[in-house]
Amino acid sequence: MYLGSDFHRYWARCGDLEIHPDDAAYLDREHFLAGVRPCPFDGPLEQARLVICLANPCYPEPRDTTSLNELIVTMRSGEEPLPEMFDLFYRRIFKPIGISVSELRSLASVFNVCPYPSNLLQDRAIRNASGLPSVWEAQKYLRDVLIPRAQTGNIYLILIRKLQLWGVTQPSTKSGKLRVIPNRAINGVMPSQLGEEILEWLTLRKLV
Repeated sequence: MYLGSDFHRYWARCGDLEIHPDDAAYLDREHFLAGVRPCPFDGPLEQARLVICLANPCYPEPRDTTSLNELIVTMRSGEEPLPEMFDLFYRRIFKPIGISVSELRSLASVFNVCPYPSNLLQDRAIRNASGLPSVWEAQKYLRDVLIPRAQTGNIYLILIRKLQLWGVTQPSTKSGKLRVIPNRAINGVMPSQLGEEILEWLTLRKLV
């Protein structure tokens, strides 16, 4: 069941399609993987206390597209925990926090500015993504919902990848529990000091 936010209603309109209806006239499929449905986020985005903002999905090969596509549509509810299918990736992302993926599964979400998967999001793909309505919706949700939550200390919000595509241009930002981290490697791993800060915050709130 989809939640009531505008963002989730927006993605409910996509259903089983490989391209969101609003993007159909603008997406250049040459830059993105065919056969895989768009995935705007992993995990319980609405309830997450830790949100990591990255670029776009990148799935290993070979991939079971049938199971993957079913999982993607299920995750768009915004209520599903982080799926075990991607645990190898999550372990890299969350390693600096120092606790297991299992402990974060219902607390954390990975938010993609571009929902379409690719092996590498390079310049031409970034230019194409910047004109997609679905990317604008992600930027809007970040600006209108997630950043205010982080500034008031209700969530930890970390922007690591493709900051310009997210619409964030400042080199470094700390505001409440908002952290903008420039120039991270493609794996998007956060600095160890930030991982320690997040663990302390989660522990103080008795979330872990």
